[in-house]
Amino acid sequence: MKKFILSLLILTSTFGFSQVYTQLGARSNAIGGASLSLNDVWSVYNNPGAFGSLEKTAIGVSYENRFLLKELSTQSLAFGYHTEKAGNFGIHFQQYGFNLYREMQGGLTYGMRFYDNFSGGVSINYHRISLGENYGSKNSVSAALGLYYDMNDQLKFSMRVLNLNRAKLAADQDERLPTTFSLGLMYEFSDKAFWTIDAEKDLVHPLNVKSGLEIRPHEIFSVRLGLQTYPFQAAFGFGLQFSQFHLDMSSMWHSQLGLSPSAGIHYEFK
Repeated sequence: MKKFILSLLILTSTFGFSQVYTQLGARSNAIGGASLSLNDVWSVYNNPGAFGSLEKTAIGVSYENRFLLKELSTQSLAFGYHTEKAGNFGIHFQQYGFNLYREMQGGLTYGMRFYDNFSGGVSINYHRISLGENYGSKNSVSAALGLYYDMNDQLKFSMRVLNLNRAKLAADQDERLPTTFSLGLMYEFSDKAFWTIDAEKDLVHPLNVKSGLEIRPHEIFSVRLGLQTYPFQAAFGFGLQFSQFHLDMSSMWHSQLGLSPSAGIHYEFK
C-alpha cells in the first residue's frame, strides 16, 4: 500500500495538480482548460477577475475521474452570488484523492466590475493535504488575483496569478505550493461560436499553452474541442442548456494514461 501511495504522489506531482488546481469544471476540461476568459459560475475559482463580470447568481457541482481511477477523482462545488452594485461574492470547494491520500481546497472570492468592460477579483484559498496510516497532514493558505477586460464584442483578455504569496507546505525544506501566472484571450466569431487560448507558467514547469473551441449549432446544444501542450492532452465534450439549467460532459485524453472523463451541472437563478 505504501508503494501505491508513493506512485500516486509521483503521478500527482508529475502533472502539476498537487494542491493548486489550475482550472475546474467540465466545460473548462472540454476546451483544454482554456477558461480564463469565461465568466460562468466556475470563474469563482478559474479567474476571480472574470468572476467580477458574473451576471447571475449560480451554483454548480462537478466530478472528474482522472485516468479512470477512482482514487484520482475530484469533486468540486462552486457558488457565486451576484449583486448589482456591491460586486460578486463566491465560495468554492474541491476534494481530490481517497482515504490514504487526500487533497482538499476551499476558498472565498470577491469580484467587482470597475467599468462596463473591466473587472477584477481576489480569492483566499485554504489548502490541506492528508496522508493515511498516521502520516499526518499539512495546511496552508494562498491568495489569487485576476483581471478581465472585455475589449469589444469579439475580443476578451484575462490574467490570473495563483498563490501570489508563495505559501509554504514544509518550512524545514522550503517546500511551497506552485505559483502560477496565466494570460488568456478569447475571440467570439458570433454568439454561437468562440475560440479561446491561455498561456500558463509556474516557477518550475515549462510553459503550458491551452486552447479550445466552442460551437453552439442549436440554442440548447454546444460542442467543444480543446488541447493543452504540457502535458499534451486533447479534449472534447458537449453542453446542454435548458432555461437556467446547464449540463456539461467532457473528457481529456492522454496518450499514455488514457481518458479523464468529467461531468458537471450548474443552475443560474433569475
